Amino acid sequence: MAVIKLLIVDDETLTRNGLKNSIDWISLGIDEVYLAGDGLDGLRSASAHHPDIILSDVRMPRMTGIEMMTRVKETSPDTVFIFMSGYSDKEYLKAAIRLQAVSYVEKPLDIDEVSGTVREAVERCLAIRRNRNAENLSDNVQAGHLAIRLTLPYHSTKESVQDLSQAYCRKYGSADLFHAAFTILLKCDGRSEPAPDFIEGITADFHDRIRPIHMHVISAEKKTDLFVFQVFRKESFSSPTIQAVLENLKGLIPSDHDFFIAAGPVVSGIQKLYDSYSGAVVLLQQCFFRDPGTVLDAGDQPSMQDSALFADSGSVSALAGSLQDAIRSSDHTAAGQICEKLYDEIYGSTSLLERSIQTLYYQIILFIDQQRKRRQLPGAGTSDAAEEALDRIAGCFSFPELHRLLTDTVSRYFSDLENYVPENSSVYLIKNYISKHYADPALSTKEISEYARLSASYACTVFKNETGQTLNQFLTEFRLERAKELLSDPRNNISDVASLVGYNDSNYFGKAFKKYAGVSPSDYRESRDGQ
Repeated sequence: MAVIKLLIVDDETLTRNGLKNSIDWISLGIDEVYLAGDGLDGLRSASAHHPDIILSDVRMPRMTGIEMMTRVKETSPDTVFIFMSGYSDKEYLKAAIRLQAVSYVEKPLDIDEVSGTVREAVERCLAIRRNRNAENLSDNVQAGHLAIRLTLPYHSTKESVQDLSQAYCRKYGSADLFHAAFTILLKCDGRSEPAPDFIEGITADFHDRIRPIHMHVISAEKKTDLFVFQVFRKESFSSPTIQAVLENLKGLIPSDHDFFIAAGPVVSGIQKLYDSYSGAVVLLQQCFFRDPGTVLDAGDQPSMQDSALFADSGSVSALAGSLQDAIRSSDHTAAGQICEKLYDEIYGSTSLLERSIQTLYYQIILFIDQQRKRRQLPGAGTSDAAEEALDRIAGCFSFPELHRLLTDTVSRYFSDLENYVPENSSVYLIKNYISKHYADPALSTKEISEYARLSASYACTVFKNETGQTLNQFLTEFRLERAKELLSDPRNNISDVASLVGYNDSNYFGKAFKKYAGVSPSDYRESRDGQ
């Protein structure tokens, strides 16, 4: 619950201190109590502490309670007043009531009466807050609708944009708030898991920072992890002002969040804001080829003469082909050099598309996996290799991260290539066949050996000599290791797991699993759930 503050204003020290020390303010819902010696001191204290309730004497030197209330209400209209007065102050009290003071208490003061009146004032404060929160929530929702509609062509949303923008302008008492405007896009790395009120908090703080320089901002979540801010004012924007706005927004983003910020060009009038949004979209594409935390605005658009920034897609494709050739020919040094050239060619590009580079890197990574399979390297040729590659690439927030994924894949490939002693080709065929058919309960040594084009007895002998295991031992261990993976997912019940790894009898599966793993399938699952 929000804190409720009370300010006691009275020129009599005994009255002030007596009130503060004689009442259990916490039981009334008051969290903080401040004191002031007269109306002028009360005005200063109200400005410093923003009390919700002011309990004030009427007649005081330098400034009366009524004068102080009039001044306070100019900046804090929701402040609730309670006046303490003698019988002779009736005319003052009438003025106070007209200015919506809650009540008054007569002097000499009765502590019970003061407590009851303060309790009523607290209830009124809470009601005012509820109403304000509801109004603000409604205003924020409407502003969010407007922010989204301004990312669409004006002709398609004209009526709703006019209604929403007029309502916003009426709220701030001006018909020309959108004289100059521009769109900002904020893209966050979804892996940072922003708080549920992430955008609301940033918008509120952002608005507080730019309001003193006569700007407004409305915002909304355009799509997951992509937020749109529409910034506007009655005056023109200078380049330093735009930079200050962007730096303010950047400073509000938590340090543990990766992000990009792109600002479209300044336009005149709400009808043209879609043009600014479109420009921001183009710049956001370019941000992908920079480091996280990059901020770009329309002034960062390169000229056509700056050819270094306009990467040639043909040269990028040629480098990708050369990289594949180096991998195919096992030339680690050349592969490393080509990776560096590829990075230099792509980083900072303003002409390449994020999707095209992701596709290119996906193709290279799949090619490396195919080479792993051809050379019988560990982890090669898994059925979900393509899907895993797609997931890893889609999870890269920026091109530098995507390129690190590629270079790590290349380095790991050459490391495995240099350290791996190839298996006997017959053993490789046997293992490969088992990896694809282990779920078949009828899988037999005869079937496996026929695939390897060996007799059953010779297949068993070769496998035992090369691996130190019998073929049946390997098949059993392969099935039970796969069972461990499946048991880690609570959605798989034990009988289904048994069937999925080639056991018709779940009881027999349970005994085999316990003999291999040392615990029953159910106990193994519980141990995994606790991790």
